Amino acid sequence: MPRSLAPLWALVPQRPGVPLLKVGGAPQAAGPLDWPTCEMCGKPLRFLFQLPHVEGRLDLAPYASVHVFQCENPDSVCFRWDPEEGANAVVPVTAGAPSGVEPPEGVKPYAEWTLGFEPATEDTAALSVDVNEASDEELAALDRAQAEAPESKVGGVPGWLNGEAMPECCDEPMHFVAQLAAMPYGLEFGDNGRGYVFRCQRQDCARPFRFLTQGA
Repeated sequence: MPRSLAPLWALVPQRPGVPLLKVGGAPQAAGPLDWPTCEMCGKPLRFLFQLPHVEGRLDLAPYASVHVFQCENPDSVCFRWDPEEGANAVVPVTAGAPSGVEPPEGVKPYAEWTLGFEPATEDTAALSVDVNEASDEELAALDRAQAEAPESKVGGVPGWLNGEAMPECCDEPMHFVAQLAAMPYGLEFGDNGRGYVFRCQRQDCARPFRFLTQGA
């Protein structure tokens, strides 16, 4: 049976990159941005990456961009991988006066990488199989699809490393936005893991985005 390949956008290192699409350095926002703190230890979070609204590629409307942070306080054991514990944050920014925000004292920025979009495809059906009920043939197709799909991407379905962990918000599953691999950027996502961004399906949600990570 022929495979149905869904189009999406791979996130790739690129110079010059798409404006406001980057990993590391200091956040660059299209409007006011307040640096978040960890709800578990109270320390400032570390900036990871940001995604801009790009018509036809990444729909974040009415926001101009989202900025992702996580706790990396060496003196605490905060659950930075969890979407609900407050040890990470996705900060949406609405368009306004552009701002550059320097990291708080003691927060070391990651090396900066500018990113671009590259057309890609993935076998969405194979990636969406329930591993607890899948046949041997479906598991083989899943392994093949995972090997072929981009590790960092916008759109498609999550490429889980440790099993499905779709967060819920407002009593329904959230919408998958993007995922970013730890490498080559050196991000602290477990052992060469991935970070995943999700959005609530309700437009009036007070906390519309979530972030979680899984280690390889």
